Amino acid sequence: MEQAGLDAARLSVVQHGTRASFRRRVMDAMRQLVPASGAFVCFGTEDARAYADSSRVVDGAARALKSNGAVRLTQAFGFETKSVVETTRRVYLANELYPDDERMKLPYFAAHAESGMKHALLFFLHEGGVLFGLAGLERREAEGEFTQADVDKLEALGPFVAAGARVQIAYDELSREAAALRAFSKVSGTLFVVDRERKKVLWAANRERGVEWETDVLPIEDHVVDAAEQSLQARAKQEALPTPPRLPSGAVVAVAKIEGDPVFNNAKCAILRVEPQDKAAPIEGLSKREREIARLLVAGYSGVNVAAISGLSENTVRTYVRRLYQKLGVANRADLVRKLMSPAETKSSAPSSVISPPPDSSLVEGDDTLD
Repeated sequence: MEQAGLDAARLSVVQHGTRASFRRRVMDAMRQLVPASGAFVCFGTEDARAYADSSRVVDGAARALKSNGAVRLTQAFGFETKSVVETTRRVYLANELYPDDERMKLPYFAAHAESGMKHALLFFLHEGGVLFGLAGLERREAEGEFTQADVDKLEALGPFVAAGARVQIAYDELSREAAALRAFSKVSGTLFVVDRERKKVLWAANRERGVEWETDVLPIEDHVVDAAEQSLQARAKQEALPTPPRLPSGAVVAVAKIEGDPVFNNAKCAILRVEPQDKAAPIEGLSKREREIARLLVAGYSGVNVAAISGLSENTVRTYVRRLYQKLGVANRADLVRKLMSPAETKSSAPSSVISPPPDSSLVEGDDTLD
Protein backbone atom coordinates (compact mmCIF):
# COMPACT_ATOMS: atom_id res chain seq x y z
CA MET A 1 0.00 0.00 0.00
CA GLU A 2 2.84 2.37 0.89
CA GLN A 3 4.57 1.61 -2.42
CA ALA A 4 1.33 2.25 -4.30
CA GLY A 5 1.07 5.66 -2.65
CA LEU A 6 4.66 6.47 -3.60
CA ASP A 7 4.06 5.39 -7.21
CA ALA A 8 0.94 7.58 -7.42
CA ALA A 9 2.81 10.55 -5.99
CA ARG A 10 5.70 10.04 -8.42
CA LEU A 11 3.33 9.84 -11.37
CA SER A 12 1.51 13.02 -10.43
CA VAL A 13 4.63 15.21 -10.45
CA VAL A 14 5.84 14.20 -13.91
CA GLN A 15 2.60 15.03 -15.72
CA HIS A 16 2.36 18.02 -18.04
CA GLY A 17 0.38 21.08 -17.06
CA THR A 18 0.66 24.72 -16.14
CA ARG A 19 3.30 26.05 -13.80
CA ALA A 20 0.68 26.63 -11.11
CA SER A 21 -0.69 23.10 -11.43
CA PHE A 22 2.85 21.68 -11.13
CA ARG A 23 3.36 23.50 -7.84
CA ARG A 24 0.02 22.21 -6.58
CA ARG A 25 0.81 18.65 -7.65
CA VAL A 26 4.15 18.77 -5.82
CA MET A 27 2.45 19.95 -2.62
CA ASP A 28 -0.26 17.29 -2.93
CA ALA A 29 2.32 14.57 -3.56
CA MET A 30 4.38 15.56 -0.51
CA ARG A 31 1.33 15.68 1.76
CA GLN A 32 0.14 12.36 0.40
CA LEU A 33 3.35 10.72 1.62
CA VAL A 34 3.89 12.82 4.76
CA PRO A 35 0.74 14.31 6.37
CA ALA A 36 1.13 18.00 7.22
CA SER A 37 -1.22 20.95 7.61
CA GLY A 38 1.05 23.27 5.63
CA ALA A 39 3.00 23.02 2.38
CA PHE A 40 4.73 25.38 -0.02
CA VAL A 41 6.64 25.35 -3.29
CA CYS A 42 8.91 28.08 -4.67
CA PHE A 43 9.78 27.26 -8.26
CA GLY A 44 12.37 28.54 -10.73
CA THR A 45 16.06 28.49 -11.55
CA GLU A 46 16.59 32.25 -10.97
CA ASP A 47 17.24 33.17 -7.36
CA ALA A 48 15.74 36.64 -7.86
CA ARG A 49 12.36 35.29 -9.05
CA ALA A 50 11.88 31.84 -7.56
CA TYR A 51 10.57 33.03 -4.19
CA ALA A 52 7.83 35.11 -5.81
CA ASP A 53 6.88 32.25 -8.17
CA SER A 54 5.32 30.19 -5.43
CA SER A 55 2.28 28.44 -3.99
CA ARG A 56 1.31 27.76 -0.38
CA VAL A 57 -1.38 25.64 1.23
CA VAL A 58 -2.53 25.77 4.85
CA ASP A 59 -5.21 23.37 6.10
CA GLY A 60 -6.03 22.46 2.50
CA ALA A 61 -6.69 26.05 1.39
CA ALA A 62 -4.46 28.07 -0.92
CA ARG A 63 -2.74 30.99 0.79
CA ALA A 64 -0.75 33.82 -0.72
CA LEU A 65 2.95 33.86 -0.03
CA LYS A 66 3.76 37.11 1.78
CA SER A 67 6.58 38.90 -0.01
CA ASN A 68 7.44 42.38 -1.21
CA GLY A 69 8.66 40.89 -4.48
CA ALA A 70 12.31 41.74 -3.87
CA VAL A 71 13.22 38.79 -1.62
CA ARG A 72 15.44 36.16 -3.17
CA LEU A 73 14.90 32.47 -2.53
CA THR A 74 18.27 32.09 -0.85
CA GLN A 75 17.50 35.06 1.43
CA ALA A 76 14.03 33.84 2.31
CA PHE A 77 15.31 30.47 3.56
CA GLY A 78 18.91 31.31 4.50
CA PHE A 79 20.98 28.95 2.37
CA GLU A 80 23.67 29.00 -0.32
CA THR A 81 22.78 27.40 -3.64
CA LYS A 82 26.24 25.93 -4.21
CA SER A 83 26.26 24.06 -0.91
CA VAL A 84 22.84 22.57 -1.68
CA VAL A 85 23.42 21.32 -5.24
CA GLU A 86 26.83 19.78 -4.55
CA THR A 87 25.24 16.93 -2.59
CA THR A 88 22.87 14.19 -3.70
CA ARG A 89 20.65 14.81 -0.70
CA ARG A 90 17.48 16.87 -1.18
CA VAL A 91 15.40 16.68 2.02
CA TYR A 92 16.28 18.04 5.47
CA LEU A 93 14.64 18.46 8.83
CA ALA A 94 14.65 22.19 9.49
CA ASN A 95 16.56 21.83 12.76
CA GLU A 96 19.38 20.13 10.86
CA LEU A 97 19.98 23.38 9.01
CA TYR A 98 19.48 25.96 11.76
CA PRO A 99 18.17 26.28 15.32
CA ASP A 100 14.45 27.04 15.60
CA ASP A 101 14.99 30.54 16.97
CA GLU A 102 17.23 31.44 14.00
CA ARG A 103 14.87 29.85 11.50
CA MET A 104 11.92 31.93 12.72
CA LYS A 105 13.88 35.11 11.91
CA LEU A 106 14.27 34.18 8.24
CA PRO A 107 11.94 36.12 5.87
CA TYR A 108 9.65 33.22 4.94
CA PHE A 109 9.10 31.91 8.47
CA ALA A 110 8.89 35.38 10.03
CA ALA A 111 6.27 36.50 7.49
CA HIS A 112 4.07 33.45 8.14
CA ALA A 113 4.50 33.06 11.89
CA GLU A 114 0.81 33.75 12.50
CA SER A 115 -0.11 30.37 10.99
CA GLY A 116 1.40 28.76 14.08
CA MET A 117 3.68 26.31 12.28
CA LYS A 118 6.27 24.94 14.70
CA HIS A 119 8.03 22.27 12.66
CA ALA A 120 9.33 22.31 9.10
CA LEU A 121 10.84 19.95 6.57
CA LEU A 122 12.69 21.44 3.55
CA PHE A 123 12.88 19.80 0.13
CA PHE A 124 15.48 21.29 -2.25
CA LEU A 125 14.59 20.57 -5.88
CA HIS A 126 17.93 20.08 -7.59
CA GLU A 127 19.45 17.84 -10.22
CA GLY A 128 22.69 17.94 -12.17
CA GLY A 129 24.00 20.95 -10.27
CA VAL A 130 20.89 23.04 -11.02
CA LEU A 131 18.48 24.23 -8.33
CA PHE A 132 14.89 24.29 -9.61
CA GLY A 133 13.35 25.62 -6.42
CA LEU A 134 12.47 24.74 -2.86
CA ALA A 135 9.46 22.96 -1.41
CA GLY A 136 8.53 22.19 2.17
CA LEU A 137 6.06 20.85 4.69
CA GLU A 138 5.03 22.48 7.96
CA ARG A 139 3.28 21.24 11.08
CA ARG A 140 1.86 22.87 14.17
CA GLU A 141 3.19 21.72 17.52
CA ALA A 142 0.17 19.47 18.20
CA GLU A 143 0.84 17.51 15.01
CA GLY A 144 4.26 16.36 16.19
CA GLU A 145 7.73 16.71 14.75
CA PHE A 146 8.85 15.40 11.38
CA THR A 147 11.05 12.30 11.54
CA GLN A 148 13.84 10.71 9.57
CA ALA A 149 11.26 8.32 8.14
CA ASP A 150 9.47 11.36 6.68
CA VAL A 151 12.74 12.55 5.18
CA ASP A 152 13.28 9.15 3.57
CA LYS A 153 9.80 9.17 2.02
CA LEU A 154 10.37 12.51 0.35
CA GLU A 155 13.87 11.51 -0.73
CA ALA A 156 12.25 8.64 -2.63
CA LEU A 157 10.04 11.19 -4.36
CA GLY A 158 12.95 13.58 -5.01
CA PRO A 159 14.25 12.36 -8.41
CA PHE A 160 10.75 12.46 -9.85
CA VAL A 161 10.04 15.99 -8.60
CA ALA A 162 13.40 17.21 -9.96
CA ALA A 163 12.72 15.55 -13.31
CA GLY A 164 9.22 17.03 -13.34
CA ALA A 165 10.67 20.47 -12.58
CA ARG A 166 13.14 20.21 -15.45
CA VAL A 167 10.38 19.16 -17.86
CA GLN A 168 8.03 21.86 -16.58
CA ILE A 169 10.59 24.61 -17.17
CA ALA A 170 11.23 23.36 -20.71
CA TYR A 171 7.48 23.13 -21.34
CA ASP A 172 6.98 26.68 -20.02
CA GLU A 173 9.66 28.03 -22.36
CA LEU A 174 8.08 26.34 -25.38
CA SER A 175 4.63 27.62 -24.40
CA ARG A 176 5.89 31.18 -23.98
CA GLU A 177 7.76 31.08 -27.25
CA ALA A 178 4.59 29.78 -28.94
CA ALA A 179 2.72 32.77 -27.48
CA ALA A 180 5.40 35.05 -28.93
CA LEU A 181 5.05 33.41 -32.34
CA ARG A 182 1.31 34.01 -32.24
CA ALA A 183 2.03 37.70 -31.65
CA PHE A 184 4.91 38.08 -34.13
CA SER A 185 5.82 36.35 -37.36
CA LYS A 186 9.34 35.73 -36.06
CA VAL A 187 11.12 35.65 -32.71
CA SER A 188 14.55 37.03 -33.55
CA GLY A 189 16.29 39.48 -31.23
CA THR A 190 15.30 39.71 -27.58
CA LEU A 191 11.70 39.23 -26.49
CA PHE A 192 10.25 40.78 -23.34
CA VAL A 193 6.79 40.05 -21.93
CA VAL A 194 5.59 42.81 -19.61
CA ASP A 195 2.72 42.59 -17.13
CA ARG A 196 1.20 46.01 -17.75
CA GLU A 197 -0.73 46.16 -14.48
CA ARG A 198 2.04 44.98 -12.16
CA LYS A 199 4.73 46.85 -14.13
CA LYS A 200 6.93 43.75 -14.18
CA VAL A 201 8.80 41.77 -16.81
CA LEU A 202 7.39 38.24 -16.70
CA TRP A 203 9.60 36.58 -19.27
CA ALA A 204 12.49 37.31 -21.59
CA ALA A 205 14.26 35.23 -24.21
CA ASN A 206 16.93 35.44 -26.86
CA ARG A 207 17.49 32.40 -29.07
CA GLU A 208 20.99 33.35 -30.14
CA ARG A 209 22.68 34.20 -26.85
CA GLY A 210 20.17 33.38 -24.11
CA VAL A 211 19.12 35.73 -21.32
CA GLU A 212 20.61 36.11 -17.84
CA TRP A 213 17.83 37.50 -15.66
CA GLU A 214 20.20 39.09 -13.16
CA THR A 215 22.21 41.03 -15.74
CA ASP A 216 19.98 41.35 -18.81
CA VAL A 217 16.56 42.03 -17.27
CA LEU A 218 16.56 43.26 -13.67
CA PRO A 219 18.80 46.34 -14.25
CA ILE A 220 16.59 47.60 -17.11
CA GLU A 221 13.17 46.31 -16.00
CA ASP A 222 11.71 49.81 -15.51
CA HIS A 223 12.97 50.89 -18.94
CA VAL A 224 11.40 47.82 -20.58
CA VAL A 225 8.05 48.55 -18.91
CA ASP A 226 8.18 52.19 -20.09
CA ALA A 227 9.15 51.12 -23.61
CA ALA A 228 6.16 48.79 -23.76
CA GLU A 229 3.74 51.59 -22.83
CA GLN A 230 5.35 54.06 -25.25
CA SER A 231 5.16 51.55 -28.09
CA LEU A 232 1.52 50.66 -27.40
CA GLN A 233 0.55 54.34 -27.18
CA ALA A 234 2.22 55.05 -30.53
CA ARG A 235 0.40 52.12 -32.08
CA ALA A 236 -2.94 53.26 -30.65
CA LYS A 237 -2.41 56.71 -32.20
CA GLN A 238 -1.54 55.01 -35.50
CA GLU A 239 1.64 57.02 -35.76
CA ALA A 240 3.43 56.47 -39.05
CA LEU A 241 6.89 55.12 -38.28
CA PRO A 242 7.00 56.07 -34.58
CA THR A 243 10.46 56.57 -33.14
CA PRO A 244 11.17 53.24 -31.44
CA PRO A 245 12.14 53.34 -27.77
CA ARG A 246 15.73 52.31 -27.18
CA LEU A 247 17.02 49.85 -24.62
CA PRO A 248 20.59 48.78 -23.85
CA SER A 249 20.00 45.65 -25.93
CA GLY A 250 18.72 47.61 -28.95
CA ALA A 251 15.63 49.31 -30.31
CA VAL A 252 12.03 48.14 -30.05
CA VAL A 253 11.01 46.96 -33.53
CA ALA A 254 7.64 45.38 -32.73
CA VAL A 255 5.01 45.39 -29.99
CA ALA A 256 1.83 43.39 -29.44
CA LYS A 257 -0.72 42.76 -26.71
CA ILE A 258 -1.22 39.38 -25.06
CA GLU A 259 -4.28 39.15 -22.87
CA GLY A 260 -6.01 36.16 -21.31
CA ASP A 261 -3.21 33.71 -22.11
CA PRO A 262 -2.86 31.11 -19.32
CA VAL A 263 0.84 30.85 -20.13
CA PHE A 264 1.18 34.29 -18.51
CA ASN A 265 -1.47 33.72 -15.83
CA ASN A 266 -4.12 35.57 -17.89
CA ALA A 267 -2.37 38.88 -17.18
CA LYS A 268 -2.73 41.93 -19.40
CA CYS A 269 0.63 41.84 -21.12
CA ALA A 270 2.64 43.53 -23.82
CA ILE A 271 5.33 41.70 -25.73
CA LEU A 272 8.27 43.58 -27.19
CA ARG A 273 10.75 42.46 -29.82
CA VAL A 274 14.07 44.26 -29.49
CA GLU A 275 16.80 44.14 -32.12
CA PRO A 276 20.40 45.35 -31.80
CA GLN A 277 20.97 48.83 -33.24
CA ASP A 278 22.67 47.43 -36.35
CA LYS A 279 19.53 45.39 -37.09
CA ALA A 280 17.00 48.04 -36.17
CA ALA A 281 14.60 49.61 -38.68
CA PRO A 282 16.25 51.82 -41.34
CA ILE A 283 14.56 54.92 -39.91
CA GLU A 284 17.02 54.73 -37.02
CA GLY A 285 19.75 56.10 -39.34
CA LEU A 286 17.80 59.20 -40.40
CA SER A 287 17.94 62.72 -39.02
CA LYS A 288 14.96 64.24 -37.21
CA ARG A 289 13.86 66.19 -40.32
CA GLU A 290 14.38 63.17 -42.58
CA ARG A 291 12.21 61.10 -40.25
CA GLU A 292 9.50 63.74 -40.43
CA ILE A 293 9.55 63.69 -44.24
CA ALA A 294 9.65 59.88 -44.28
CA ARG A 295 6.65 59.63 -41.95
CA LEU A 296 4.61 61.93 -44.19
CA LEU A 297 5.53 59.89 -47.26
CA VAL A 298 4.57 56.63 -45.56
CA ALA A 299 1.29 58.23 -44.41
CA GLY A 300 0.49 58.86 -48.11
CA TYR A 301 0.85 62.61 -48.49
CA SER A 302 1.72 64.09 -51.88
CA GLY A 303 4.82 66.19 -52.42
CA VAL A 304 2.85 69.42 -52.25
CA ASN A 305 1.22 68.36 -48.98
CA VAL A 306 4.54 67.26 -47.49
CA ALA A 307 5.94 70.72 -48.23
CA ALA A 308 2.92 72.47 -46.72
CA ILE A 309 2.81 70.36 -43.56
CA SER A 310 6.56 70.53 -42.90
CA GLY A 311 6.77 74.27 -43.72
CA LEU A 312 9.37 73.69 -46.41
CA SER A 313 9.52 74.58 -50.07
CA GLU A 314 8.91 71.88 -52.65
CA ASN A 315 12.54 72.19 -53.80
CA THR A 316 13.74 71.55 -50.22
CA VAL A 317 11.42 68.55 -49.96
CA ARG A 318 12.91 67.20 -53.22
CA THR A 319 16.36 67.54 -51.69
CA TYR A 320 15.33 65.61 -48.57
CA VAL A 321 13.66 62.90 -50.65
CA ARG A 322 16.78 62.42 -52.80
CA ARG A 323 18.81 62.16 -49.59
CA LEU A 324 16.36 59.58 -48.22
CA TYR A 325 16.65 57.51 -51.40
CA GLN A 326 20.43 57.60 -51.17
CA LYS A 327 20.58 56.65 -47.48
CA LEU A 328 18.06 53.85 -47.79
CA GLY A 329 19.30 52.53 -51.14
CA VAL A 330 15.98 52.81 -52.96
CA ALA A 331 15.07 54.16 -56.39
CA ASN A 332 11.55 55.48 -55.95
CA ARG A 333 8.88 56.36 -53.43
CA ALA A 334 7.12 53.00 -53.49
CA ASP A 335 10.37 51.22 -52.65
CA LEU A 336 11.07 53.74 -49.90
CA VAL A 337 7.73 52.90 -48.26
CA ARG A 338 8.37 49.16 -48.57
CA LYS A 339 11.85 49.57 -47.09
CA LEU A 340 10.61 51.47 -44.06
CA MET A 341 7.48 49.47 -43.40
CA SER A 342 9.05 46.04 -44.02
CA PRO A 343 12.73 46.41 -43.05
CA ALA A 344 13.23 42.66 -43.06
CA GLU A 345 12.46 42.48 -46.79
CA THR A 346 15.36 42.65 -49.23
CA LYS A 347 16.06 45.48 -51.67
CA SER A 348 13.52 47.11 -53.94
CA SER A 349 12.53 43.89 -55.67
CA ALA A 350 9.94 43.10 -52.99
CA PRO A 351 6.52 42.36 -54.50
CA SER A 352 3.86 45.04 -54.38
CA SER A 353 1.90 42.91 -51.91
CA VAL A 354 4.42 43.72 -49.17
CA ILE A 355 2.55 46.95 -48.53
CA SER A 356 -0.47 48.50 -50.16
CA PRO A 357 -0.06 52.13 -51.23
CA PRO A 358 -1.80 54.51 -48.83
CA PRO A 359 -5.19 55.58 -50.25
CA ASP A 360 -4.29 59.28 -50.44
CA SER A 361 -0.89 58.81 -52.06
CA SER A 362 0.34 59.22 -55.58
CA LEU A 363 2.44 56.06 -55.47
CA VAL A 364 0.46 54.32 -58.19
CA GLU A 365 0.49 57.17 -60.66
CA GLY A 366 3.94 58.44 -59.71
CA ASP A 367 4.84 61.71 -58.05
CA ASP A 368 6.93 64.03 -60.19
CA THR A 369 7.50 66.32 -57.24
CA LEU A 370 9.23 63.56 -55.31
CA ASP A 371 10.54 60.88 -57.69
